[in-house]
Amino acid sequence: MGASGQVFALSIAAGLLAGVVLVGMNLLVVNQYIEPMADLYFDFLLEEGMMEDEDEFDAMLQSLYIWQVAFPPAIGPAAGALVAGAYLKIRKDAFKVALAVAGAAWLSLYVMPVLKYPYSPDALFIPEVAGTYMALFASYSAASGLAALGSAFALAKTGRKNWYIGAAGVYLAIVAGLFFAFPSYPETEIVSLSLLGAWRSASAAAMTAFWFTLGIVAGVLLERKNGAGRGI
Repeated sequence: MGASGQVFALSIAAGLLAGVVLVGMNLLVVNQYIEPMADLYFDFLLEEGMMEDEDEFDAMLQSLYIWQVAFPPAIGPAAGALVAGAYLKIRKDAFKVALAVAGAAWLSLYVMPVLKYPYSPDALFIPEVAGTYMALFASYSAASGLAALGSAFALAKTGRKNWYIGAAGVYLAIVAGLFFAFPSYPETEIVSLSLLGAWRSASAAAMTAFWFTLGIVAGVLLERKNGAGRGI
């Protein structure tokens, strides 16, 4: 395996480990708020005639649990490949690059989209709502991610010493425009603010753990690889 292949292999391995961390956070932390929300939505859907029986709701709930376990290992390798690509472009300060890429991805792909469209339990339990919410969230995430990537590439080409500061400024200006350009989304009226806040906080902790586990582990592995290479 060539040097580039080793970089990708190590970064993808870090992404898989970060995915495992996210699964664990989902099961141990996030899910303790899913069940009480599920009880509220089950009663609501029955009263509104939007669900016929408990078996239908249980099947939907099981699909949600499966998604919580299956999705993180799927996005982990993609996130690791992102770190590898950035490092191969810069080829120095592996730990700093990995942590910076993970931090930028956390900001542009999670923090900014969630500020615009906070996680909605309606989208988890009401199929008619899920499509609209997910389309808005995915579109905003893609726009935010592309803005961050485009800003970094454009400012890096200038060759300035502190280009990343300018890139951050350009990105924030773009994302501010996106915030006002995208339509708003109504808050739920089914879940109490205390339960909603606890669930969102737990979800935020899980996603933060995912991205920074990726950055730290990928950085350490790449630094060790570089050290081993120099020792040969």
